[in-house]
Order: sequence, then C-alpha cells, then structure tokens
Amino acid sequence: MPEKAPEKDDCFDAVFQGILERLFTPNPDKTSVLMRSVKLLPVIFRLLFLVLIFGSVPAHATEPVQVEIVAVDPAGQMTLTEEDKLFVKISYASEDPLRFRAIATWSGSPLEVGAIRNPAVLHAPGEGEALAWVFYTNPTHADGVKITALDEKWQVVAEVTAAIDVTWQTEPVATPREPAAWVSPMIRGEQRQMDYVYDPAPQKYGMLYDLLFFLNVASVPIYLLVQVQMLRRYRYRWRELAVIPIFPYLIVGFYMIAGLDIERSLLITFLFRYTPFALLWLCLLWLAKRFWQDKLGPPKLYKPPKS
Repeated sequence: MPEKAPEKDDCFDAVFQGILERLFTPNPDKTSVLMRSVKLLPVIFRLLFLVLIFGSVPAHATEPVQVEIVAVDPAGQMTLTEEDKLFVKISYASEDPLRFRAIATWSGSPLEVGAIRNPAVLHAPGEGEALAWVFYTNPTHADGVKITALDEKWQVVAEVTAAIDVTWQTEPVATPREPAAWVSPMIRGEQRQMDYVYDPAPQKYGMLYDLLFFLNVASVPIYLLVQVQMLRRYRYRWRELAVIPIFPYLIVGFYMIAGLDIERSLLITFLFRYTPFALLWLCLLWLAKRFWQDKLGPPKLYKPPKS
C-alpha cells in the first residue's frame, strides 16, 4: 500500500517540536555566551540612562523672552475716529527673532470685529524696540491693549497688557489728533525692517485663501441671477422653497429702513458670509428638482371651503 502523505498539522507539530528542542536543549558554548550577555545587561542599562540624561539637556540654557510696553499713544482717555491708530511702543530682549501684534481688549477679551492690525515685522534678536498699532472700522470701546510676541514661525512666546480708555467712533472729530513725537521715527524704523530684513516665514494665506475670497465675491452676483430665475420659473412648492434664502435679507433691510444703526463692516460681513450659503441652498434645490421632481406627487392646489 502507498504511504499516507503527512498532514499539515503533523508537519507543523514537527517543526514546532524542533524549535523547542533547539531552544531548551543545553549547549555549553551557547550557555556561556548567554551568561556573559546577562552580566553585561546592567552596564548597558547604565549607558542608556546616561545617554538619555545628557541627550535631554539643551546645549545652552535659553533665557526667557522679555517684553515690556514702554508707551501708548494716546495715553489717556481719548475718542478716535475710524482708521485712527492706537500706537504701542515696545521694548524687548530675546535670543531669537520676534514679531509683535497689538489688539484692543475689553475686560480681558480681545476685540476682533473690525480690527485692523499692524503687519508683524520680524525684528532681530537681542535688545531693541518695536512698534505695534491697531484701529477699528466700527464703533469700539476698549479698556486695554494686548501685545502678543511671536517667533519667526508665528508661535506665541509672550503676551503683555496695558490699561487704556479709548473709543473709536465713525463721526469725524473737530480737530485731528497729532501722534506723539516718538511715533513717526518708529514708523520709519518699522518700514525699514519690512524692506530690508529677510523674513523666512512671512504670513501668506496661500491658494486656498485666495480661492475662498474669489468664491465669496463671485457668489453675490451669481446668487442674484439664480434667485431671480428661480422665482420666475418655479411654481408651487419649489417656489416656496426658493423664497427661504430671502428672509435674512428682508430682516436686514427692515433694520436699515427702520433707522436702526447697523455698522457698515457688519453689513459687509453679513453679505459675504451669508450669500455663499444662500447660493448653496439654491443649488441643492435645483438638484432636488432636477432628480426628484418626477418621484413626487402633484402639488395640492388650494380649494376654497364649501359654503
């Protein structure tokens, strides 16, 4: 009779048995090598421990960044017109290049709406002075100003604050304000820094920001055209759904007609933030009508009640 071929399980058991025998069968040569290796383990662990300790210590201790607000213009209580800047003179000491940004605050919270801030020019390491400024395009009252120091990679390294009492308003003042004597020289110094100092990481918004800005601007005329066409051509339930994006515009128009004071910056922000979503709603409505109109039942027409 022909011999029966070994099964896969038998082959696996044979291989496993051979591995166990090679591992646990005593061998004088291998045992001596293993014992020497075990004796060297404490030395190896000590060397690794020393490498970890000395590798984690920096080559030189970095001194903390020192930032101080030297002066603020205007210094006392003041009412400014829109686009009138609040200047801050800064003194710093750092081993790394720094850049500075200013923002007005109210009760410790930054006032971001309508804020226009200085370009964060990169300043050389060491001791020096810098200028930061901020102004607002809408009425704003601030009780503080915060200076944020950033490194060349735009990471925050220090923040300092100073108390102020400044109000921005849209109405022009009788006499224009004259900046302090130290403002003009520092503005020229900041311009030289911007022109001649190399910035390895300038603030760039990139292609995505440009694309979003273009879509926001283009969405306004496109929305108007699409909205008018849908109101002209759609009937029944489709026209009712197409009317929905108009309601926020009607509310804003009512506020303006009623004489309620809405800032121009807020209106522009609403226009460019809401219009893309309104256009998106109309596009989704067009797709729904195109692909699902045949699957829906006929609209229920209004029937007068029986008398």
